[in-house]
Amino acid sequence: MTTTSSSRPNTSDTNSPVLSLISNHYNSMFLNTNDEIELARYGLRVGSTLGTGTYAKVKSAYSEQLSHKVAIKIINRRKAPTDFQRHFLPRELSILQQINHSHIIQVYDIFSYGSKLCIVMELAKTDLLDYIKLIGRLNEDKARKMFTQLISAVDYLHQMNIVHRDLKCENVLLDKNFDVKLSDFGFARVIQTNELSHTYCGSAAYASCEILQGIPYNAIPADIWSCGVILYIMVYGSMPFDDSNIRKLVRCQLEKKIHFSRYKSLSIECKQLILSLLEPDIKIRATIIQIKNNDWIKGRISSTTINNDTPTSISLCGIGKSIPTTTKLFSPIVNNIQESTIKMMKTTINDNYQISTLNRKNSFGQIINKSLTTTNSLAKD
Repeated sequence: MTTTSSSRPNTSDTNSPVLSLISNHYNSMFLNTNDEIELARYGLRVGSTLGTGTYAKVKSAYSEQLSHKVAIKIINRRKAPTDFQRHFLPRELSILQQINHSHIIQVYDIFSYGSKLCIVMELAKTDLLDYIKLIGRLNEDKARKMFTQLISAVDYLHQMNIVHRDLKCENVLLDKNFDVKLSDFGFARVIQTNELSHTYCGSAAYASCEILQGIPYNAIPADIWSCGVILYIMVYGSMPFDDSNIRKLVRCQLEKKIHFSRYKSLSIECKQLILSLLEPDIKIRATIIQIKNNDWIKGRISSTTINNDTPTSISLCGIGKSIPTTTKLFSPIVNNIQESTIKMMKTTINDNYQISTLNRKNSFGQIINKSLTTTNSLAKD
């Protein structure tokens, strides 16, 4: 909807707190004129706001050079934490410039002006989470297609010794053809062979049991676990584990308490693949090679009945944005804030969708042994 000057509220009464709040809201909806001018110099005609965060925003734009719409992530370095600028942002930008894959969101350009850093990237239609919330669980054929594309992207990263470390439905974007475009490399990093990570990051609902226990972990099988959670969500439309209580979550993970009774028509091959991905023992957890050669991935289904109909009514219990909720988890001491880097949505994204609280490892390790109240985001050194 186009907002004209006549349709904007009268804010002449500066003593009215209500009108003042309305005025601030309307002002925040419009791009700074200087930003618009600067971006125009790069042939970018700025459109609507796709998402906002604490120190960044994502805008749609038309690229005159590319002759199609793009998304622009604009980071305000004056507002961004020092630790983010020194460590996280350079690592992310380096990775973005190294990768090129059909199922990873494409970055067209990175440039800066003044205090702003801009990342021009491919514009997605939606993300997997919103898609499932809209249509319900996916039939196995559709899930197989999307999951195979996701695994292709993760395999590509791992072959380059890059781990994503924040694989979740919100970061699995979908283009106009509903093909997967993996995004958000804010937690990604390059690792050495068999290197153990002491950094704990991501969202609890997608985190492996070794991460939640706060022990040094191999980030490659940790990525595989997250893929297993995503596959379960694809075919069930709900989370495999309840993350409202972390102790219970870890216990269920270790005891392999994954419920498959909800849709009995799901193929045995699909269930077996999910179990192999959500295997608590990393020594026998499925590898990328095993996944690519899996019967379900290759379409070799022996089950006599497979229900490929999407139910018209489906409960999405446990499915939601990674909004921090109060649970007994980490130390309340927050050392820094890290913002998701590539997140393109059709509606404004709340700050809680964009940021993850960062805690040190010594605080993270207390999640099983001591009750501490803070949010459901995971920690990062």
